[in-house]
Amino acid sequence: MIDQPIHVGVIGCGAQGQNHLRVIRELGTEVAVVSAFCDLNTERLQNAKELWPQAQAMDDFEHMLASNSFDLVIVATMPNTHAQMTLAALESGADVLCEKPFMRNLEEAETVLEAAEKLGRQVQLGTNMRYMPTSRYLHNLVASGEVGTPVFCKAWGCHVNPPWWGPHYYLESSAGGVLASTLIHALDLSIWVGGSPNPVSVSASMRRLFPEKRGTLPPPEVKARFNTEDLFTALVRFDNGSTYVLEGNWCDDRPPPHCFEMITTKGKLNSEPFTVTVDENGQIVDKTPILQENNGWGESIRNQDIDVIQRLREGRPWSMQDHRQLLNLQKLIAGCYKSAKTEREIVF
Repeated sequence: MIDQPIHVGVIGCGAQGQNHLRVIRELGTEVAVVSAFCDLNTERLQNAKELWPQAQAMDDFEHMLASNSFDLVIVATMPNTHAQMTLAALESGADVLCEKPFMRNLEEAETVLEAAEKLGRQVQLGTNMRYMPTSRYLHNLVASGEVGTPVFCKAWGCHVNPPWWGPHYYLESSAGGVLASTLIHALDLSIWVGGSPNPVSVSASMRRLFPEKRGTLPPPEVKARFNTEDLFTALVRFDNGSTYVLEGNWCDDRPPPHCFEMITTKGKLNSEPFTVTVDENGQIVDKTPILQENNGWGESIRNQDIDVIQRLREGRPWSMQDHRQLLNLQKLIAGCYKSAKTEREIVF
């Protein structure tokens, strides 16, 4: 156990960066301290300064990394900067928690993970939904074999309106629209719950409905820059014999936004509303447990940050995901976009 607090640097002080800053403050300075944070936006820096007044506020991530020694760097920017910032943080001697989507393409992901292995550092993707109590329960239930094996899954990521709070709609910074920015949450979660199989093939399609739909709602600058897909569908086959149907939609009124339904050889699992049903002698039996822990989005970020920080303090490796899972997710997203653009099935 390390007696000293973990020193953390945060690059990107937008909505998710603020979440991390708040969580780390709640842990207490005896556990972790944000030594510095970085953003190009003065207002976001000021908001971060209110949470961590003793930390350095900077607008240059390279200067931040050069002038401080960090145990952990959190990268919470748009994905067009993830590779450069993650590599720089790794080379500075820090482990890195990088928000989704991981990288813009498979080549960047491979470069970053190879650098991490060479430098003996750790990289984890911000897959906070894995830390929800219901998610952990479903993952362990499938792993136990009690509900048989997964055979079919529907996963979706939907919003009533496109997410104006960040430039996810702008390809040059987002590296993809509703798939890369929204559907990715339920996609990663459902694959993990299903045992993390390897993708075999994908057939996908995508369209942009904006501004024909929701076009009167955003400010003019959003309307002028919107160039990503806001409707996405795909059929994915995995090497364990399971098939996934994916939907991403930024013009949908279906709640909740990040969900999946999974059919197994012995039952059915729903992520939200959380339910477990099992076939017992031809009868559908509700086996949904009552979980006492908070299952909220904010709480899942807190659980994630506690896990990565506590493991650093105790000298234990991060274990929520491995490089194969990270590369498979990046490979699948890239394959989805390639299939949609070429109108052909992609075989991995």
